[in-house]
Amino acid sequence: MTIPNILTLLRIFLVPSFLIAVIYHHYQIAFFIFAGAGLTDFLDGFFARRLNQFSLLGTFLDPIADKLLISVSYISLAIVALIPAWLSVVVVFKDIFIIIGAAVLYFIKGEVNPLPTRWGKQSTFLQIMTIVIVLLPISGGVTSWVTSWLFWLTGILTVFSGIHYIIDGVIELPPSRPLAKEAGRRKSKRLIFLKRRFSRKQDANEYEEF
Repeated sequence: MTIPNILTLLRIFLVPSFLIAVIYHHYQIAFFIFAGAGLTDFLDGFFARRLNQFSLLGTFLDPIADKLLISVSYISLAIVALIPAWLSVVVVFKDIFIIIGAAVLYFIKGEVNPLPTRWGKQSTFLQIMTIVIVLLPISGGVTSWVTSWLFWLTGILTVFSGIHYIIDGVIELPPSRPLAKEAGRRKSKRLIFLKRRFSRKQDANEYEEF
């Protein structure tokens, strides 16, 4: 077990603690648990690069840990009405669709390259900032108009990044067999046509030389 994988597992183990803290309205404790989970996310990437400890397990475990933390955070914060329910639904369903899409892609292709996109990174950043702001351990929190704009911006960018992931997944799909056969048939006809054309050109050249 590598150090990055241990840190990733620690992040997963922090998820139930965060859930309990939010449900029992210990928001300051939840804030520091979430911050600690974020620190493990930074450290596992740091040690993976520093110690060259990349692994297949870590490649799949790290995004699962991130999505689990984000999804549980949004569900629990929606339960205690710190964020709107619709935003929780958008964030959670987007992650579910991505996981299902990755599973389908793996079933069809036999491999998946879970590379985050620019839009995915930006939406994740806004999702994290939303959690941090609503849990800030300061009296009064943040004014409602700031959080309202943040909720809408996070929701819109989350939907956009989800659509972007779907498009990327469709592009990654191999062509269906009928289409592949048709493409191969057209390619064969094209090659035959070029060969005949080249052969006629050679015959014409030989005739002129004669």
